Order: sequence, then structure tokens, then C-alpha cells
Amino acid sequence: MAAETWWPYVWGALGGIGVLLVYYGLRRVMEKARPDAERRQGLWLVNAGVLFLAASMALAIWVR
Repeated sequence: MAAETWWPYVWGALGGIGVLLVYYGLRRVMEKARPDAERRQGLWLVNAGVLFLAASMALAIWVR
């Protein structure tokens, strides 16, 4: 039995977390019922999601 590497799982987890953070952040930013201060906090989620996606892409290139 060959030893399987765990890098693809990390790559997928980073990508999935990134997509979820961007989704929830944009949802918060677009919701007009929230006060402006709360809406602006959604940009932190979007930025964090973009960083997770960038890390996922960098890992995909590095492992390949």
C-alpha cells in the first residue's frame, strides 16, 4: 500500500474555506438592512477569503 500524501486535502480545505468566507462576506456587505459599520466588517471576511484562495492556489502550484 502506497503512502498517500495529505497535500490535496489541505489544498481543498483552503479553497473551500476561502470560497465560504468570500460568500458570507459579500452577503453581509450586500445586505442593506444592516448598519454601515456591520456591512463594512464583511469586507474583512472577503479579504480573508481571498487570502485563503491565494494560499490554496500557491499550494497547488508548489505541490505540483
